[in-house]
This record gives sequence, structure tokens and C-alpha cells, in this order.
Amino acid sequence: MFIFLIVLIGVLVWMAVTFRARKAVKNCRWRENRGKDSGAGRYFICMNCGAETHTRDGKPPAACLRPPEQP
Repeated sequence: MFIFLIVLIGVLVWMAVTFRARKAVKNCRWRENRGKDSGAGRYFICMNCGAETHTRDGKPPAACLRPPEQP
């Protein structure tokens, strides 16, 4: 019984940490376009919100870069 409680608590903590880590980019789907690479780095565009950016490390952004809503 004691081991079951420890495993249950461990799973709940893992779920909470993963949920919080993915919250910032939950809806982002970054796609790489090497045709638009430049000196600024690798080019990425979000298929969900249309945000565009260059990254120096070649990896997709870790946070959502959605442009602010226009009134």
C-alpha cells in the first residue's frame, strides 16, 4: 500500500510538471522552412497562429510567439 501511494504521488507530480511545461506552446506547431534561412538563423513558422521567427540554435521556439490581437 505504501509503495502504491509513492508511485501515485510521483505520477501526479510528473503530470503537473509536464502540463505546466507545455502550457506555453500548447497550440503551437512549428514548421521549419530552410528556404528562408538567413544570417539570423533557422526560419520557423507556426502553422496554428502564423507567427514567424528565426532561431540561432536551429530548434523551434520554446514559447508561443503569437502576435497580439488587433482590435
